[in-house]
Amino acid sequence: MKAGIIVVILFLLFLLSWDIYSSSGIFIFILVLINFFKKTNSHIAFKEWTLLLYALNYLLSPAISLHLEQDKITYLMKLNAEQYYTLMIPGFFCFYWGMNSIKTNLFITNFNIIKIYSFLNEKILKQLFWLGIGLKLIQSFLPGELGFFIFVLSMVRFIGAFALYAVNARKYFHWLVFVLLLEVLQAFVIGMYHDMTMWLAFFFIFYIYIRKPSLKWKIGFSLISIIAILFIQSLKQVYRAATWSGDQEASLSTAIDIAENNTNVENLTGEANLLSTLTRSNQAWIFASTVDHMDRYKDFQGLTNVILYTEAALLPRFLAPDKIQSGDKVIFNKFSGHTINEGTSMGLGIFADGYIAYGAWGVAIFGFALGLLFSITFKVVENWTQISPFFMLFLFPILNYAVRPDCETQTTINHLVKSMFIYWLLVVAYRRYFSQKLMVLKKQGLA
Repeated sequence: MKAGIIVVILFLLFLLSWDIYSSSGIFIFILVLINFFKKTNSHIAFKEWTLLLYALNYLLSPAISLHLEQDKITYLMKLNAEQYYTLMIPGFFCFYWGMNSIKTNLFITNFNIIKIYSFLNEKILKQLFWLGIGLKLIQSFLPGELGFFIFVLSMVRFIGAFALYAVNARKYFHWLVFVLLLEVLQAFVIGMYHDMTMWLAFFFIFYIYIRKPSLKWKIGFSLISIIAILFIQSLKQVYRAATWSGDQEASLSTAIDIAENNTNVENLTGEANLLSTLTRSNQAWIFASTVDHMDRYKDFQGLTNVILYTEAALLPRFLAPDKIQSGDKVIFNKFSGHTINEGTSMGLGIFADGYIAYGAWGVAIFGFALGLLFSITFKVVENWTQISPFFMLFLFPILNYAVRPDCETQTTINHLVKSMFIYWLLVVAYRRYFSQKLMVLKKQGLA
């Protein structure tokens, strides 16, 4: 009740100073944020986290950008608040409805399994952990689709570490620290922070569910996370300039030196860093630019691009040698109203692809379709938990890229389809293992 009163008051305050469309976007974001905090203890808040990411990128950040002075914004919104939010708010709700269209108990999976299953699961989880670590060490040496296969499979190291921590926190805490620290160190050395951020977020969603911390703890951690994001954003540009185009070596010592010289309150909370962070969290400007471009040229594509994306996801390169590649900028440059080179990482996103296909209706249709695709994935993974409850965690690597609002639709489909297949193979293998081991234990009178 108190949270609801606060939301209404905030909505009225924004409405007094801003327009009703931007205020509505912020109002919805606050509701999503409150729901995320409320649900984290009762179940694994994966859906709520996904909605929060989309609300941040498509509802909150554009509202702020629309009300800042234009000379402060790197990428201007090419739609006004009314034009933008009358498209995006229905699209966002359709995404929400799609993601909740199939009932699932996946996110309240019970990890308190009986002793016999605990023994079998613990052995499997150790195997997954070391398999993932081994594959992590060799993945960079493997080319093309084989490298991608190994990359996806190597993420089982997180599954093993998370689940072992749930089985025995004291015994396996150092395993968890090792795998997360490895990811953090790699992120700072190569200057790419997406994977690190997502895996840390996934772990704390999982941690909150199994440990049930207080609301004060969650708010405190959220504040620390915001400071960490501002720190990374302030470090990122300087580090990349020094190592990517400069003469310094990409290494942990270089990252530490740059952090020591650039970490202060002024850099973290200064206008430049705040605006840079806002730009990074605003996928909406690409959507707005795409809408503006399509409205001028009326070159709507129907399902043409979706067919190209699906072909790239389902067909191997030897059957479709001309299929588009992940990171290919041709479609982005053709429909977004902007031209970027191969060294720049930007994606249209699901809502922009929807508008390219069918205009305003496409935003709602594609939003619902993506949510439905996630919902189907939840149900499939739920069936896997009948073998082992810890297979619920396969959801994290499967949707690791798909839930990112800045991810290209092509990459979303490609990663989701191939990851589902790879982890299905693991499930099939371990189903047979469980069956054989349980049979032996029953003969021994232990089960």
